[in-house]
Amino acid sequence: MNLTSEKIKETLTQLTELFHLEKNIFQKFVIIHKYIDFLNKTPITKEALQTIFDDSAATMGDIYENLPNKEARNKIRGKKFWMYYSDLEMIHDIMGEFKVGKTSERTEFDNLCQDFSEPYSEEILELAFKVVNCHVFNRLDQESFLNEKKKDGKTWFDEKNSILYIKGERVMINNQDKITNAHKILNYIFTTNKDNLEDDFFYSEIAFEEFEDMEYKEDKSAWRKYFTACQEIKNKIIKCTKNKVDNFLLFNSGQKGRVKINFEYL
Repeated sequence: MNLTSEKIKETLTQLTELFHLEKNIFQKFVIIHKYIDFLNKTPITKEALQTIFDDSAATMGDIYENLPNKEARNKIRGKKFWMYYSDLEMIHDIMGEFKVGKTSERTEFDNLCQDFSEPYSEEILELAFKVVNCHVFNRLDQESFLNEKKKDGKTWFDEKNSILYIKGERVMINNQDKITNAHKILNYIFTTNKDNLEDDFFYSEIAFEEFEDMEYKEDKSAWRKYFTACQEIKNKIIKCTKNKVDNFLLFNSGQKGRVKINFEYL
């Protein structure tokens, strides 16, 4: 599912609060597993994490080379984001193995419980949540700000999140991980042909270049797939804009059918 930055922050905050309220150590580990799973499987946060890691690696590389000894290096390195994240990730990985029965006689899980049985262990993990949330939230806010700057008053397609922006109106095209035909057509128009948005796009070229459909010319009913996708886009736009925009796409039927963006929205 494609989630907004605010929804992502809300979900991460809820998991953090659940961890704080939970008293059972096993359930705390389950929450951590869900938390890291969510970060790793949500496209926006996954990219945010990669950016954070890249920045940290670059910074630590410079510092690491200039520190005189291992102890000093560890003191600096321990303050970095990814060190807090690694504690949560370690728990996530062990719980993942435990979930599918890969841990032998609960050994790894028992060791995990032992490692985090100290009076201060909960505070360490809560701090890890805070540090990770802080960095991820900052990245999400930065990305949202940059996207706002990009989309103000413009028509564009956020391919990553499958969101179509039309003069300030926001239309969610794809709500699931599955890439739909509607998404592919908009991606072809706005990404592949970003410099030719005023053009007509024939179903035959969309079929060949975006869908890799080599049988289009032989299949006399193949055009219906692309016509239906265009109709789906139109319906989503009408619904999301509450009928403010009902003629964004201009398209027709038939083997030689084509689609284009209504000039008034460019």
